Amino acid sequence: MWQSFLNEVLAYHYSISPPHRSSLTLLKGIERATSSFPIASCDSPVTYYKMIAKMTDYLLRFVANDRSFVHILDEHDVLITASCTSDTCVVPSCMNVFVVDRIPSLRAIQQFENKFGQTPKTVRIYHVMKNRLSYVTLTSDTYCTRLL
Repeated sequence: MWQSFLNEVLAYHYSISPPHRSSLTLLKGIERATSSFPIASCDSPVTYYKMIAKMTDYLLRFVANDRSFVHILDEHDVLITASCTSDTCVVPSCMNVFVVDRIPSLRAIQQFENKFGQTPKTVRIYHVMKNRLSYVTLTSDTYCTRLL
């Protein structure tokens, strides 16, 4: 449920051209997503506003100044949108994935390969609610994972 909220915010933010992205456009995306996300979907209004506050804090810290390529995954781990910073939209070497809960790094890499026909050099998986970043660097056929 919260993944769709996150996807909506990020889809709005990354639909704006990189030079015009800012904390303000991110906040506008949060406002838009909040207006289409009913309070009744949570246990209580307190839970609802607490989750919105956590998401806002996280997004402002990790996304507001990000101008790189992004993949947004829904709750079924399906690639729903991709954004490219260059006009030519060259396949990027780095993939950022923003998820509320979890996604296996190999699954994210597989989706990238299916979409672009090549393996990304780096995958950053941002776990929003756990406030954690899994950083996967691929080298040849092996990869190493770091938690930051």
